[in-house]
Amino acid sequence: MCLWALLACSRAGEEPAAVRDLPQIVESGELRVITMENSLSYFVSGDEDMGYEYDLVRNYADHIGVPVKLIVARSINEMKQLLLDGAGDVIAYRYACSRKNREELAFVNRTMQSYPVLVQQRSKTMVHDVTGLAGKTVWSKKNNKYWERLHNLNEEIGGGIVIKAAPDSLSIDQLVMMVSKGEIPMTVADVDLAKMSRMTLRNLDISVQIGLPQAMAWAVRKDAPLLLQSLNEWGDEVEQSRFYKQLYAKYAKSRYYKDIRAQIPKGAISPYDDLFKQYAPQIEWDWRMLASLAFNESHFDTNAVSSAGALGMMQMMPGTGAKYGLDSATIFQAEPAIAAAVKYIGWLDKIYLAVDDREERIKFILASYNAGPAHVLDARALAAKYGENPNQWSIAEKYLMLKSEPEYYNDTVCTFGYFRGNHTVRYVNDVFDTYNKYLGNVAAKSEKNDDSPPATNDQQ
Repeated sequence: MCLWALLACSRAGEEPAAVRDLPQIVESGELRVITMENSLSYFVSGDEDMGYEYDLVRNYADHIGVPVKLIVARSINEMKQLLLDGAGDVIAYRYACSRKNREELAFVNRTMQSYPVLVQQRSKTMVHDVTGLAGKTVWSKKNNKYWERLHNLNEEIGGGIVIKAAPDSLSIDQLVMMVSKGEIPMTVADVDLAKMSRMTLRNLDISVQIGLPQAMAWAVRKDAPLLLQSLNEWGDEVEQSRFYKQLYAKYAKSRYYKDIRAQIPKGAISPYDDLFKQYAPQIEWDWRMLASLAFNESHFDTNAVSSAGALGMMQMMPGTGAKYGLDSATIFQAEPAIAAAVKYIGWLDKIYLAVDDREERIKFILASYNAGPAHVLDARALAAKYGENPNQWSIAEKYLMLKSEPEYYNDTVCTFGYFRGNHTVRYVNDVFDTYNKYLGNVAAKSEKNDDSPPATNDQQ
């Protein structure tokens, strides 16, 4: 049976339940993503949202042409309940594919194997196998898989493990950190999460396996077969992509691809000055502003790949690039990428026609280029609601920052929910700092822009 036909089928005589499968998600304009905070799935570093699964799901959202609305759950069970209740569309988290969970949820094909390990400090007296746990104290949150596994293990070895209940407010990462600091003796974590923690907490030992390997994967509701099919098709494609290799290098191998700075000719501000001069008039920009955007996106690296999947010198997401004529090859070429970015900027310019001041409008465009227009429009709506000028960037950026607080991102005027605006606000400032440096007006304020060349007289 065709998957599309499944959506129209319901049991005879029953009121059909509200369906939210792939067509409804695309129509709504957002993918509601359920996850939890940890060093593998989603976390905040400085003012940047990060995480292996988070970056992956943002790439998928771009694949279907919608932004992500993030829902951060407090527990494994809450993630499942949020999904079953229809509050979210997909669990972007390594969720256990147990028999019980498979009865309630549908799992994507892209699975990985994981198993629980004991997390302890390295020492001469550390535990080397599960039999050595007798008489030892292990901390875990109640009513999760680790708690259950510890109690089963205690029976298997004949008792003696002292199992302490950790407060619900603590995450697995926090418990691991407490072990590293010596505040608690031991805890339990999945091996992939434990490996991530050990990259920075070098005094940890995670060698003792305390359970069997289990398949883990993202999950959707069983009444979303088209979403499941789309995720599976995307998953097959993304694992062969340059983006995925970059992502794996970033999180699994704890190293970033080298920041490749292009060779800049003497007397120029970029290797592509002629192209910036050629295309900037199409959007009525100073060519040096367009070059400043490119510098802050990629340092003029035509082969750049971001952790979120943005590609090339102009760091366009593949879905956005395709709308403006780019394919998997031309997105990594300077002229097609600049031409497509200019078309995209032209489209963004139309969104902000109400902003009469040209410099103010450019700030709104830059913020939207960096984060997409949805959250910027939310910030403007909040500004208008509170009686402030939505066409002034200094006002809009205030509300963009406030969209990380429930009082604001849950407001009815906000369509796209939670957002951390720090990175986007800084990005706008950085681009203008670089631009002023190219003009020779002021020194760049950020350390990042100290790498950009000073403007010379023949550039004015």
